[in-house]
Amino acid sequence: MNDSRWKTVERVFNESVILPPEMREEYVVSACGDDAAVIDDVLTLLAETEKSGNFLSEPLFEVGARILASEFVGLFDEPNFASYEMQKILGRGGSGVVFLARDTVLERHVALKVLPTALSDNDERILRFQQEAKAASAISHPNVAHIYGFGKANSRYYLAMEYVRGKTLRELLKEKAIDNLKALEIACQTAKALSAAHKAGIVHRDIKPENIIVTDDGLVKVLDFGLAKSFPLQSDSENISFTSSLNTKPGMIIGTTAYMSPEQIRGKDSDLRTDIWSLGVVLYEMLAGKRPFVGDTPSDVQALILLSEPEYNAEIEAIPEMKTILVKMLAKDTELRYHATSDLIKDLGNLQRQLSKNSHEDIYYSFTPVKPIIHDHDQNGSDLKEKTDESIEKASKFSSRSTIFIAVFALLIVIIVLIGLLF
Repeated sequence: MNDSRWKTVERVFNESVILPPEMREEYVVSACGDDAAVIDDVLTLLAETEKSGNFLSEPLFEVGARILASEFVGLFDEPNFASYEMQKILGRGGSGVVFLARDTVLERHVALKVLPTALSDNDERILRFQQEAKAASAISHPNVAHIYGFGKANSRYYLAMEYVRGKTLRELLKEKAIDNLKALEIACQTAKALSAAHKAGIVHRDIKPENIIVTDDGLVKVLDFGLAKSFPLQSDSENISFTSSLNTKPGMIIGTTAYMSPEQIRGKDSDLRTDIWSLGVVLYEMLAGKRPFVGDTPSDVQALILLSEPEYNAEIEAIPEMKTILVKMLAKDTELRYHATSDLIKDLGNLQRQLSKNSHEDIYYSFTPVKPIIHDHDQNGSDLKEKTDESIEKASKFSSRSTIFIAVFALLIVIIVLIGLLF
């Protein structure tokens, strides 16, 4: 962790630790904005310092910091963590640390997400961890990372999932600009993953570049169903029963601020149109190189999402179909948004094919031969014209003479052959 980030953790920790316990998490989330890793670090510190018996002899932050520093390092020394061998840390998130691990039973690599021990008795965090496993395992689709198992080992809850070799969309956005065709392809594959989730009665509620991985060969994988929520499917009563545990308290604001829909900010019910909004923000960010709603604080961003419309740059305006799709995805009124993910997939695919066709036509026309341009260096142009006319006339005369010569020569050959036959 770099110095500036550690200072942020320390500041938020010191500000929140003096608050009543029931107010701490809400304050931390508000103070840290969209940085899920910082939120996780602060909450872990708070949980650990509450357990510590050294409050009187050592500063709270120093106790928690020391515990946090050694929290996951020790896992590398454990010879067998639930039949997994830890190899390296892949990243941190709001629900724990993700390791690259080797499954010693099936002899394959997995991504192993481990919840901090400090949160092992936090019912809400454990529920979110479990619902991530349930939601993702209920979806069978090439664009959704597979879940292999969920359990508890050495006082730590863990989630084993498919290890996807690639980069997050956030990493790709930081490296270089993403062209229109690539952006549409990523959005289309993400929409297909969401469509599979929606058919299972599950809304993701946390679609953002950090939760989208793109492999080297272009395959998109959607991760992290930790904030997933069910919505009723009229034709599937079993699904409603299965996903009932995924629901959250009415009025609860949950998600990543910059990608939250207006209904999420208001604490209203979410359905598939919530995911379509978040994907619209991601698509806009890929095309414009920035998010559609940017403010100094999370509250500022929320206000913009609720009250303002995004500005579309010249590149988006130049493709009317692209703007039409974005406007429909980012409609504040859910009734004006796409009502089915399949309709969004269809529109994205059609535009992708159209842009691809136009691109190929541009390449074809760029190789179309053109007539050479003759530059006239004579001021009046008369000499060049006369020379050109003379050359054409000579060429015409030469062509005529050649034709006559060939005809006469052919006739002589015929006469010679006839004489030979007669004599």
